[in-house]
Amino acid sequence: MQSHPINLCLFSLSSSQNQLFFSNPPAATWAKLSEVLSWQFSDATKRGLDMDQLKMIGEKLCGPKVTPQSTITWTQFCKETSPPGDTFSFWTWLDGILGLIQEHLLELWQKNLIMGFVSRKRERHLLKKKRAGTFLLRFSETTRDGGITCTWVEYNNNGSPEFHSVVPYTRTELKFLPLPDIIRDYQFYAIENMPENPLHFLYPDTPRNEAFGPYYSEHREGEMTEQKKYLNRRLIRVSSRHQDEPRVLELNSGASRIPEVNPEAPCIPEVNP
Repeated sequence: MQSHPINLCLFSLSSSQNQLFFSNPPAATWAKLSEVLSWQFSDATKRGLDMDQLKMIGEKLCGPKVTPQSTITWTQFCKETSPPGDTFSFWTWLDGILGLIQEHLLELWQKNLIMGFVSRKRERHLLKKKRAGTFLLRFSETTRDGGITCTWVEYNNNGSPEFHSVVPYTRTELKFLPLPDIIRDYQFYAIENMPENPLHFLYPDTPRNEAFGPYYSEHREGEMTEQKKYLNRRLIRVSSRHQDEPRVLELNSGASRIPEVNPEAPCIPEVNP
């Protein structure tokens, strides 16, 4: 991964570039550091960070009262937990996300299909104004080595918005299930235990298949004309209202319905070859 330690970033901003820098790196203003972070993402992923994304990052690092003149020390960036109470540093979190993008999300990130850096408060502010089934993708703030989650909105009988988020997907899941396929096949168990895909429109209003269709596995592999000896199988992610932990189901592509699954326990239905 082509990431750069923060001391080198600060070194490039320092007016006194000498050997003493590395023994006692100076603080940098948020105005300068935000430029460096956007440049780093642009250099590594070919997409920089916009003002809203930088605002979220700045607030995570410095608090809600961050200003362009706020100062960030090397220790604050690389060693202290951010926010206090976390078990890892701000740089560890950010570097994990950068690696996740490069390894598994690069095209989606470059095409602006991932909002990424958005706080829980702001995501609810954005989604509550949209129609049911609108969702967005953001990076987890609590996953050390990079995680991405999906949050969508639906409305109860009183017309009040309700928000649902899945447990973040990490390298472990994305190694076997590409994110576009997860979004296409995701199933959510409603109260009556009828599975459904609640993800209809990528924020602000792009139909799911229009946004992610070009990246589905079947689309990229093309249609195989050779007679197949075995039925296709597909892994899908399933959540229930009673338990947020997603589960993996392996389905026969020729099946007429999704097998019934106990929402309280993971299960992999058998598929006959």
